Amino acid sequence: MGSPSRPGRLARSLLAVTASLALIVGLATFAGAVRWYGLRDDGVQEDGTFANGPVVPVQDEGEDLPTGPCSERACNYLVLGSDSRAGLTEEEQEHFGTNEDIGGEQRADTVMLIHTDPALQKAIILSFPRDLWVDIPAHEGQAAHQDKINSAFEGGINGGGAGLMAKTVANLTGLRIDHFLYVDLAGFQGVVDTLGGVEMCPPAYLADPDTGRIQDIYTGLDIEPGCQQMDGATALAFVRTRKLPCDTIPDFSRIGRQQQFLRALFTQMLQPEKVAQAPTLVSPVLRNLRRDKEFLPGDLVYLVGQMRGLSTGAAEFRSVPGNAGWEGSLSVVHMDPSANQIFDAIRDGRPISDVGLDLVGVPKSPANIPVAVIDANSGGTATDVQTDLGNSGFDVSPGIWTADQVPDGVKGTRIVYAPGHDEEVSVLAAYLPGVKVVESAKLKDVGVAVVITGAYEPPAPGDGGSGTTQCPAVAT
Repeated sequence: MGSPSRPGRLARSLLAVTASLALIVGLATFAGAVRWYGLRDDGVQEDGTFANGPVVPVQDEGEDLPTGPCSERACNYLVLGSDSRAGLTEEEQEHFGTNEDIGGEQRADTVMLIHTDPALQKAIILSFPRDLWVDIPAHEGQAAHQDKINSAFEGGINGGGAGLMAKTVANLTGLRIDHFLYVDLAGFQGVVDTLGGVEMCPPAYLADPDTGRIQDIYTGLDIEPGCQQMDGATALAFVRTRKLPCDTIPDFSRIGRQQQFLRALFTQMLQPEKVAQAPTLVSPVLRNLRRDKEFLPGDLVYLVGQMRGLSTGAAEFRSVPGNAGWEGSLSVVHMDPSANQIFDAIRDGRPISDVGLDLVGVPKSPANIPVAVIDANSGGTATDVQTDLGNSGFDVSPGIWTADQVPDGVKGTRIVYAPGHDEEVSVLAAYLPGVKVVESAKLKDVGVAVVITGAYEPPAPGDGGSGTTQCPAVAT
C-alpha cells in the first residue's frame, strides 16, 4: 500500500525498536563475518546513571551484583522509544510536526523490558502502558513525585532520560536494569522501506462500518482490510493508532497491536532472503540505535539470538496489568497488584503464570495466540495459511501438523478450538473469513488450530473486507 492519504504524526517508536532489532536478527548467524571491534563505539550514548554498571532498585543498593556477559547470566534490557523529531529535515518536520508541536522530545511512549536467562532458554518481553501511574525518583533538584511512566524520560536521551527511566522501572519492578536501547524517529526513517515493506493482514473488524476502510485521522492510517504489503508510513501509522473500532481502552489496544507487529516482523525477518541481507545492514543499524557504553555489539548478538525465539515459541509477551482510570484530569493506568507476580517470577528465574497475557477490556493479541495448522491433504495451501498467520503476528510455533492429527469428527476446512478458548478463536476467526468454527474437546496441545483441505482457497490480497465486523471477545 502507498502512503496514507491523510496527514498525521509518525508512529510511536516501538516500530523503530522492533524494526531495528529485526534488521540485525542475522547477526547471530553472521557474527564471524563482522568486525565487532570496529563497531564497538557505534551508537554509544553516555549516561552517568549507567557509569558504574547496572541500575538497581533502591532496596538493593550496595549489594554485590552478578558479573559477566549476559550470555552466561540473567539480564534485563530496557527498550525505550520516543517520537522525537530531532534529525528530521525541515520538510519532514513541516509534515510530521516539530518537537515543540508534540510537547517536546522528553517523553518515552514505548517502554519495554526484555529479560533473557540462559537457564530458561527463552526471552520475556514485558510492555508497560505509557499511561501507567508510577513513582518517579527525585532528580536534578526535583523532588520525587507521581506521574505517568512516560514522563520519566525527563531530559531526553541526551539529558539523562534513560537513566531516570531505568531508576523508575527498577524501583517499580524490583529488577535491576543491565542495559538500555533507545531509538527515535530519525533512527528508523526508511527502515521498513529498506526491508521492502512489511506484510500484514489487518481484519475487517478494525474498519469503519461506513467506509469499510481502516482509518485513523490522527495517524493518517487509511487502508483496506486484508493481507497487504505495508510501506514504512503505513506500518508506522498502524502501530501507533489508538482510535479504531473495538479500541475500548486505547492504551491497551495499542500494546496488543505493538506485540502483534513485533512477532510478525521477526517472523518475516527470519526468512532466508531477509537474513541474507543482514551483513550489509549491521553497521547502519547499530548507528541508528543508542545504547549504554557497556552494551557491546557482542552482547547485542546474544540478545537478538534470544529474540529469534519469537518465531519458535522460545519468547513470550507479557504486559503490566492495570486498570484504566483518572488522576485528576489525567487519563491514567493504575497497576494491578498481580503485576508483582510477573516481577517476582522474572527476578527468581521461574516460569511466569498466565498473569499479563491479556489486558482487561481488549481482545487477546494475536502475539499471544499459539495456532497449529493441520495439513489435511491441502496440496501446499496449509503452508500458505501458516505464512499468512505468521505475517499477521500469530504465534505459529506449534508448526504444521499432519492429517492424522485432525480431531475425530472434524470434516473439511475448519477452525477448531478446545473448550475454554473462546477468546482466542474469536480473534483467529476474523483473520480467516468464511472458515467455519467448531469446538472439539479432542483437540490437544493447543487451544486453537486450523484444518486446511485442498478445497480451501485463501483470500486474495485486498479481499479481507469479507470477514466479520463484530468485535472479538475481550479479556475479563
